[in-house]
Amino acid sequence: MQQLFSRSMKTLLPIGYFPPISYFAYLLRDEITIETKEHFVKQSIRSRCTVLGANGPLNLLVPRAKSDVRKTIEDTLIHDETDWKTLHWRSLESAYRKSPYFEYYEDDMKPFFEQPHTHHLKVGIDSIQLVLGLLNLEFKPEHTTSYLSDFPGLDLRKTWNKIDYLNQNPIQSFPEYIQVFSDRFKFEQDLSILDLLFCLGPRSIAYLKGLELTK
Repeated sequence: MQQLFSRSMKTLLPIGYFPPISYFAYLLRDEITIETKEHFVKQSIRSRCTVLGANGPLNLLVPRAKSDVRKTIEDTLIHDETDWKTLHWRSLESAYRKSPYFEYYEDDMKPFFEQPHTHHLKVGIDSIQLVLGLLNLEFKPEHTTSYLSDFPGLDLRKTWNKIDYLNQNPIQSFPEYIQVFSDRFKFEQDLSILDLLFCLGPRSIAYLKGLELTK
């Protein structure tokens, strides 16, 4: 299994559920730490990903269990009264069945959507590990043991929050690749890593390496 390629910087990332392509470009650095002690941030990559469906961009949401107290991402439970995993898998099948690499990865990916997950942190980590495993990349991040307001390195915890992301995209530009519905939609940049994986397969690594980071 390949080691992640070197960018030589300590980087702090939030957790994400099949997070965006830009997230993976930063993930592939030397020293990665995953934030586990921050409070759960609603409507963010921590609990949703965006893929390209037949009607345009489609958000796949991991539902959060209701709580009377504010919890850290580490302690935030998934709402288990809806069959969200079946919905997500069927949505991916519908969106990417005709993509070049869906069938190539299907047998390895489907079991993820059949496993029990109870916490947002674990389902996020497992989604990232799954993709990197399919790309034959090794990933062994550190996890925070307490919340640090100041991180001695590149702090990307807020980068993919809506306002911060709109103010500055973490990637200079995204070279276009052929997406499943290119015949009806303009190129959609920085979707979930799943879009890149199903469209480019093993060439996803070269694509990520070629992206110019802005942070």
